[in-house]
Amino acid sequence: MKNKLTISAIIILFFSQIILAQTPANYALGVSILPSFDWTLTPGTGPNYHLYVDDNADFSSPVIAPSIAVTGATTYTFTYSSTASVVLQNGTSLAPKKYYWKVTDDGNAGAILVSREFNTVNESVPMISPVIPSVTSAYVGWSPVPYSSGLKYDLTYSLNSDMSAPVGTISNLTTPNYTLTGLTNSTTYYVQVRTKNSTGSVIISYSTVSTFTTLGPPTPIRSYPIDAATVYASKPTFFWYIEGNEPGLDYQIRYRLSSGAYGVPQVLTTSNKLYKTLTTNLTAGETYVWQVRSFAGATYSNWSTAGDSTFVMFSSVATTPPVPIPSWPDGSPTPTIYTNPPVLYYYIDVYATGLEFRAQYSTANTLVGGAGTAFSVAPVTLGWTTDLFSAVAVSLIPGTQYYWHVQSRLAGPPNTESAWSSTATFIVATTASGAATTPIPSTPVGGQILDSPLSGVTLFWAAPATESLDYQVRIAQSSSVDGSGMLNHPLAVSTTASGGWPVTDPTKSILVSAIPYSLTAGATYYWQVRSRLTATPAIFSSWSMVASFSTAAGSSSVVPLVISPNYGQPINNTSAVLTWKIPVPTDSHLKYDLQYSKNSDFSSAQTKANLNEPVAQVTGLDQNSTYYWRVLSKTDNGSTSSYSTTGSFKTSGATSVEEQETIPTAYELSQNYPNPFNPTTRINFAIPQNSFVTIKVYDMLGREVKTLINQQMVSGNHSIDWNADNNLGIKVATGMYIYRITAGNFVSTKKMVLIK
Repeated sequence: MKNKLTISAIIILFFSQIILAQTPANYALGVSILPSFDWTLTPGTGPNYHLYVDDNADFSSPVIAPSIAVTGATTYTFTYSSTASVVLQNGTSLAPKKYYWKVTDDGNAGAILVSREFNTVNESVPMISPVIPSVTSAYVGWSPVPYSSGLKYDLTYSLNSDMSAPVGTISNLTTPNYTLTGLTNSTTYYVQVRTKNSTGSVIISYSTVSTFTTLGPPTPIRSYPIDAATVYASKPTFFWYIEGNEPGLDYQIRYRLSSGAYGVPQVLTTSNKLYKTLTTNLTAGETYVWQVRSFAGATYSNWSTAGDSTFVMFSSVATTPPVPIPSWPDGSPTPTIYTNPPVLYYYIDVYATGLEFRAQYSTANTLVGGAGTAFSVAPVTLGWTTDLFSAVAVSLIPGTQYYWHVQSRLAGPPNTESAWSSTATFIVATTASGAATTPIPSTPVGGQILDSPLSGVTLFWAAPATESLDYQVRIAQSSSVDGSGMLNHPLAVSTTASGGWPVTDPTKSILVSAIPYSLTAGATYYWQVRSRLTATPAIFSSWSMVASFSTAAGSSSVVPLVISPNYGQPINNTSAVLTWKIPVPTDSHLKYDLQYSKNSDFSSAQTKANLNEPVAQVTGLDQNSTYYWRVLSKTDNGSTSSYSTTGSFKTSGATSVEEQETIPTAYELSQNYPNPFNPTTRINFAIPQNSFVTIKVYDMLGREVKTLINQQMVSGNHSIDWNADNNLGIKVATGMYIYRITAGNFVSTKKMVLIK
């Protein structure tokens, strides 16, 4: 028994001195074609070894002849640096590929320390096809053969055919395709794909090397303005496109008079933008030609052809500057404005180019030095602008009446100036009501542009008071207000929690999302706040001034802002040039859809779609009629904005007294007709002056059913139809209903009957 124990102990000791572990293990299956070998030995062996790998058990044809010397380590890993690298062969489902490996000890007369066998993983060779090159990118697709699911892929691309010194490798792809970007145009590349198992730990197979050459920059194709188009904007926007998707390109445009010669390229655009607005004015009445080309790095495409690219700048150059006409704010009675600082709107009674405008405002109406020259109290003079509006730069004094006028001048030398216009007036709304302090919006205000995330936008205000106050906040996408100064757009939203007064001292702030209200990119918002005493009696303040901000558009569409004509501006013929602007920049190319109608609800509206510029001429209008118009923007990728607020104007052109529209001398609400009715009835009403009009339908319990009109309207005779539906578009039941108009200080109510 003693001898047997001694022999067993010797055997165990012998093997423990030689080897404790090895990888790949004996008879291992699914080993990578770039395997790692390791062996762990006890002291007394090494430190220098030789590793043998062969597909014959007698090691007569080693993979690396005759062996791999391993000095001072007990591991070795096959690596891949080029197509000359040594990789093992795959097995197949019909013929597994077996390999043998052993390690010898140089310090022990080449004694064999490890001798094992393993099978490599079955093949799944990527077959590359197709490769579709572009200018600075290339689509690479492949298929594993035989097919196997759950694989990962590494895509390597290089400037060398042996794949040495690769440009880059995209690892662990889960789909058999990838688009390489950031490539150099007109350059030859080589690509290779390898497959791995689902964890990425086992390399299965390599593809053969495929090659492609990137294209040169494509020649752009112009889309606007071409074909002798008339351009109304003095700084036109050029649009073009290229066939296919080519990210990473830059573009140059150049333009000249049709009778002149091209100079150096005028404008550079940034990557991926297929449009450019000039920064200098072109000459009205002249015909121009323009071209565009693309480039990547130092390689340029051909210039686009010039034959179809002429355009004509609209010509109505003023030789004498006309006296502008104030539009808003002005009126009788004197309007109270709730947006502070305000924007002053005006117009000219002829369409003319080459003009600039400036406005003045003062707290005194007395003019010195002759009519239309200067206010007796030193006025504030705004800067010259080509716009038909001027934004006051600072907040005005609440409760104060202001007077303003405007003049024009020729934009070029000698800059002849017109006389000042007639004087317009307005009152800035007061900021106090009873014992509750009217809050003052502090941020965001003044049209500030806010970046994402929009869910975190917070409104802040100030309200210096000794009493404890609660607050209510209101937000809308229109600055229109009712007679109390409250934002009254149909989609305006107020805080509703706790009876609509959820914010208490000392917070004086609220997340827009907590109102609750959802913001969208590329839109302009208007907000205000009022307070009430926390203690009884709960006296509340007037609404604050209206503050505004815009949200960054990114690549989204943008809600346009109506510019001119607006506020019932008269047009001296039966055609009108409508202009609007984009309040925030966008990375996308925008087109516009314009709607105009004689009905404020845009029934029977006409649409001009896919306009390339923020300006459009509408013709063939009816004489002596009031028109309403609005516009939306849309991007090439399908993003569409909401419609803008509504603009309005009046046409002229009567040929006889009978055709002239009679302005009513008093407010009036007529009985609907027919009455009783089914399914539609018409409500006629008259307003003798420009007024903010609200017409609503109520049931017999006083609950609101439908808002028919809620907007600024021009003087005249108007009508609105009701289709017996509610604000949700759902048809209402048979019964008696009440309709009520509010216009200025005029209020009237009548009954009507729906019979089904």
